Amino acid sequence: MNLINDFCLAVGILKGVQVLVVDNDRDSRDLYAFLLEDFSANVITAGSIKEALEILSWFTPNIIVCEIRFLGESIYTLLNTLNAIEADNGKHIPIIVASTSATGTCDQIPDVEFEEYLVKPFDLDEFVSIIVNQVQENVAESFCTELLVAN
Repeated sequence: MNLINDFCLAVGILKGVQVLVVDNDRDSRDLYAFLLEDFSANVITAGSIKEALEILSWFTPNIIVCEIRFLGESIYTLLNTLNAIEADNGKHIPIIVASTSATGTCDQIPDVEFEEYLVKPFDLDEFVSIIVNQVQENVAESFCTELLVAN
């Protein structure tokens, strides 16, 4: 399905989904926020790892979209904080990593676990579809976990 062209069919597809977008490129950050908000997601944006960490002190996203390269900051700081949040609440927060470079980036970060890796510029329909799929998978996993714990 072409979500952007079939916008009328997709309105509200991300209703209730909390998204944190972390990108040092303002244009990318604003584009993702605008697009996801049009599909009814609640989007908070951060322009740095430091800002993202401050936001995570009061906001728990369902999914994170994050640039992988930050001048003078390490994505590992963000990932360590996410691991602590996940340990506290028992719920996995999927990460979609975006980067402006396709060469070597994944190999340079072997310890980073992420659900999807997108090279900018990427197809916006695919981007929205990935987010919808990740959120649905995460909800299903949480539901199954809750059932197992209850029994």
